[in-house]
Amino acid sequence: MNKSVLKFAILGCGHIATKMAAAVKALESRGMGVEAYAVASRTLEKAQKFAADYGFKCAYGSYAELAQDSQVDLIYVATPHSEHFNDIMLCLEHGRNLLVEKAFTANALLASQAIALAEEKGTFLCEAMWTRFLPAVQMVRDWILAGNIGRVHGVEAEFSMPLSHIERLRNPSLAGGALLDLGIYSLTFADLFLTDPEIGGQGNHIVQTKSACVKFHTGVDATDWIDLNYSNGQVAHLKTSMVAPLKNDGTIFGTEGFIRVQNLNDMVEIQRFDVAGALVESVTPPRIENCYEYEVLGCKAALKKGLKECPEMPHAKTMQMMTQMDKLRESWGVSYPFEQSPGEVWDRSGNKSFLQVYDIETGKTTLLKEFDKVIEAPNWSADGKFLTYNSEGRIYKYELEGGSITEVPSYFVDNCNNDHVLASDGSGLYVSHHTKEDGLSRIYKIYFDGREPELVTPLAPSYLHGITTDGKTLAYCAERNGEYDIYSIPAAGGNETRLTSSLGLNDGPEYDCDGEYIWFNSVRTGRMQAWRMKADGSEQTQMTDDPHWNTWFPHISPDRKKVVMIAYHESDVRPGDHVPNKDVEIRLMTGSDASGWSKPRTLLKLFGGQGTINVNSWAPDSQRFAFVSYALE
Repeated sequence: MNKSVLKFAILGCGHIATKMAAAVKALESRGMGVEAYAVASRTLEKAQKFAADYGFKCAYGSYAELAQDSQVDLIYVATPHSEHFNDIMLCLEHGRNLLVEKAFTANALLASQAIALAEEKGTFLCEAMWTRFLPAVQMVRDWILAGNIGRVHGVEAEFSMPLSHIERLRNPSLAGGALLDLGIYSLTFADLFLTDPEIGGQGNHIVQTKSACVKFHTGVDATDWIDLNYSNGQVAHLKTSMVAPLKNDGTIFGTEGFIRVQNLNDMVEIQRFDVAGALVESVTPPRIENCYEYEVLGCKAALKKGLKECPEMPHAKTMQMMTQMDKLRESWGVSYPFEQSPGEVWDRSGNKSFLQVYDIETGKTTLLKEFDKVIEAPNWSADGKFLTYNSEGRIYKYELEGGSITEVPSYFVDNCNNDHVLASDGSGLYVSHHTKEDGLSRIYKIYFDGREPELVTPLAPSYLHGITTDGKTLAYCAERNGEYDIYSIPAAGGNETRLTSSLGLNDGPEYDCDGEYIWFNSVRTGRMQAWRMKADGSEQTQMTDDPHWNTWFPHISPDRKKVVMIAYHESDVRPGDHVPNKDVEIRLMTGSDASGWSKPRTLLKLFGGQGTINVNSWAPDSQRFAFVSYALE
């Protein structure tokens, strides 16, 4: 945006819109380069009254009319949480720049779709978490960086307010509850001021979350308690409630004192105390009107620079916070009617399974066998004679000539999941088994000849995916201290080596036949995509980039010239989920380092997902691979 004056518009004329309107008019009256240009409501009468009350030039009786106005430089979406997604998508389709009231959307799945469309359209998009734009935030950080309270070791924060009488807060259909409306401020307070200098002072690893929720009679969360433990030893004790008396403050505790912030949302006063609790300093941060103006100015500055997101609230931070709230709600059993519950996603009692082989040269699919139960994740033997797969916790061997099926003896290793690979010497398989002691996945070796299983990874959870051709090293995904990363370990057991350290899920590691590279998938860029790295973890490189599809489990062929993978559409899964019973695509990427790699093309569209091609299923000839599709009875 090269214009000196930002034409600002508001979509929705409810209570929050009045606060933004007042802020925009204050900026306009002070000649700060913002114009109160337009408002839109579902009725023209309401829009006209709002425009007259707050001095906006244009009034529209529908959101579509505002979205179509090319004179608008920035639209502020001020509708209820449940409506944000549809309103965002409407405006983005017309190329409008957006500032969207928090919570950005109702969940991370919708947020990822909105961000993907904005990036595709080249349109500016920002979540209106106004707290992150306040001058007070930098004032507090300056006190911390100056060492005024010593080393920070934790925060306490609470934002509670009796709001349960408001329909928007009590109604699940409107994405109601305390968390999205009030709790996000407590979570943001912790995120802003608990940082780890070892990763640039911009973030921190949460290694443990403990929480509890009391539900309102409508099913939304009424009161929430959240305790967070961080990798550097810091802790956060957070509370939010829409039924408790008003309390809105936060405290940052250090070894030499503490900082108290009055009002988590707009930080009207910040105070510094010494270790004895004596007040040392009190500051009233500046404000032009009501502090909503700072996010407007932040967007204006970003647009002037040609940015598509605000540094104060980048897309990655929106996704991080939305995902955190999703996980909290999931742990409480709180969902909205327009969301699919985890129970529905994972119910596979009515599945039929189809074990099939696809031929790259002919494009032909061959059905090997139909099962009246769930089978998953076929492996193809190095001699080309059989496949192995898992079903109901056991591993089975399917002979390609004759179709006979035998169970691989595994004794107490009887709860295997779909993460397994064949041993290179043909003696058996390495499997991921959920142990009875704690239910967590550990890697074992089981043998075709009936020998006792052998434990490889005492640490859990560990999910196996890859083995070197010489059989000496395994690669797997493991959760350690709250983060899912890729590790390697000697196949005979020993010490594990961490290969990735980026925030977010890193999964599906698989060696190529030379053991030079590991292919894997990672959500680090916001959408699950295929990646590759050297076997020692160096040279981590993104290999696919599709803004609307989540790519999982890239499997490299023996000749190193083909990679087959599974893709979920953005509307079907959160970026970090790979669930069953979805319409998915199997895609193929071809090439080499010398010639370059092609973009993935679709080979098959099928009903599947989890279990379809979780592990490498290439035939030795590199022309065929095995997979499983499903059907509901």
